[in-house]
Amino acid sequence: MAVLSLADASFLEDPYPAIHEHRPTGVIPNVNHGGVWLLASDEIREVVRDPSFSSDPEKADPEAPITGVLKAARLSIFYMDPPEHTRIRGLVAKEFSPHRVKELGSGLEKTARSVLDQLPDSGVVDLAATFADVIPMIVMSDFLGVEEEIRTDFRNWGLTRVKNLFDPVKNRSPEFAEASQNLRDYFTQKVARRREEPATDLVGRLVEATDEQGSDLQDQEIIDLLILLVGAGIITTADLIGNAVHALLTHPEELEKLYADPARIPEAIEETLRFDAPALSVGRIATEETVLCGQRIAPGTWLRVMTSAIGRDPAIHPDPDRFCLDRDHREHMAFGGGAHFCLGAHLGKAEARIALRILLERFSDLSLADCEDAAVRRSVPGFRGLERLMVRLG
Repeated sequence: MAVLSLADASFLEDPYPAIHEHRPTGVIPNVNHGGVWLLASDEIREVVRDPSFSSDPEKADPEAPITGVLKAARLSIFYMDPPEHTRIRGLVAKEFSPHRVKELGSGLEKTARSVLDQLPDSGVVDLAATFADVIPMIVMSDFLGVEEEIRTDFRNWGLTRVKNLFDPVKNRSPEFAEASQNLRDYFTQKVARRREEPATDLVGRLVEATDEQGSDLQDQEIIDLLILLVGAGIITTADLIGNAVHALLTHPEELEKLYADPARIPEAIEETLRFDAPALSVGRIATEETVLCGQRIAPGTWLRVMTSAIGRDPAIHPDPDRFCLDRDHREHMAFGGGAHFCLGAHLGKAEARIALRILLERFSDLSLADCEDAAVRRSVPGFRGLERLMVRLG
């Protein structure tokens, strides 16, 4: 029987055999975090969009292992309900709107080209480390006004926090605690400085908005939100870029379609979100007794909702385990849904589209390197991306 566990090595390498095997049951116990996994597409749509299912850990079973972790992690709007969620999200939502992302377009392209310019004209490179990981790190660092001299440390703090957060052992490690505290200290100082020295970066705009609008947003709420953006805005976009390149290299007939018609790059990004979504699941809490997939769910039960299962559902997508641009229908919930639809969805997709376009413009003959472990998955519970992606440039 395939193991369904965020911390299991085989699941981290490829979660879809377990998802396919357990899908008919619909609901199975979550042995790591407490509560249950939800795998049936109809129920996934229902739970993600239904506001009666909570995101607030205060409403969860206090004995579930994940409850204490998420309370301590202070994941801001990820694990809040309205009206607090609406209040805090509203202050930053315009920064990630389609209009704002469009305004950023030329800057995003400049960043991507500057990263690409650091690569050799030919040979084998780790495209995950030198390209996919770098672009969103620069974009988010610019967004947050992170000083050049600390960007390497900043990236390490963010990745350490994200990589360990959902691991039932590593989220108790000194490394996780230190990285989390370093981020909190950095943003505490940043917010205090922006109150004394106003600036036009995101932190400055948040501070200014709260002052001008008479908002009751507290400094700690701003800091929690900024820490959330570090993880959500970097690793998921890096994984989207890396997963798209990997899918195309392992499906060369699809790569040829993009070389022939670069206007199809947005389709390739949407197919990546269906086929190999960077975020596997979202969390919800039952606030009243309910029945899902024929099973009784008690109030306070954590639901780990496997949103990525929709993209690989054979009842929705014929031949779901094949990356294919020529689909008549494509459905995914890679950005969640309802009130918690991913704030950075438009920005992340824009970064991925631009990165893929300029990569294919620069190199007309890309292939997966012929070496052992050319593609190595990250060991990040809850996420799916590449730690290493060795590519031959040509």
